[in-house]
Amino acid sequence: MASTYPTSLDTFTNPTATSLLTSPSHSLSHSDLNDAVEALEAKVAIGNTVLGKYVAYTPTFPSGLTLGNGVVTSEYCRVNEFVHYWGRVVWGTTTSLSAAGLQVSLPISCDSTFAATTATIAGFVGIRDVSAGVTHTGVIRPVEGFPTTASLAVQNIVNTYLASAGITSTAPMTWASTDILVWSMFYQAA
Repeated sequence: MASTYPTSLDTFTNPTATSLLTSPSHSLSHSDLNDAVEALEAKVAIGNTVLGKYVAYTPTFPSGLTLGNGVVTSEYCRVNEFVHYWGRVVWGTTTSLSAAGLQVSLPISCDSTFAATTATIAGFVGIRDVSAGVTHTGVIRPVEGFPTTASLAVQNIVNTYLASAGITSTAPMTWASTDILVWSMFYQAA
């Protein structure tokens, strides 16, 4: 029997303790299992990563952030077309933000349909003002037309509703050493 995976699950006949090597066929059983393993390998693929294992990633910040002596940590995990990506920046004494919108690179390009509108919210942002003991929340979304970049924003209230606003050197607070920026997002790979 040729393997039907990944279209459907294979069905194997298990021998019993009293089965002869011909019922089910011993050589056919090996052949079926080999076909199934080859189908699994083709589906899972090859490379330096294990399916579903988090991999370290060093992001760039195309707009807004100069890391200086700050510390950035991030990882991503891909399962088929599903990507989870998280990161953290701990401010150093020479870390700075410009007035431009804060952006971070994606480890794997985002599907253009998923990122087709600025209304797409792919995850959340946490901003910790360590000296004040306050945590602000925000959103992260793919940048429309730029499948390798995401935009980070803070939430604020506009006319009684939450809206997104740019993260700057003074919004949502004046950044200082040891302040923390965290993001976590899910998206569809290109």
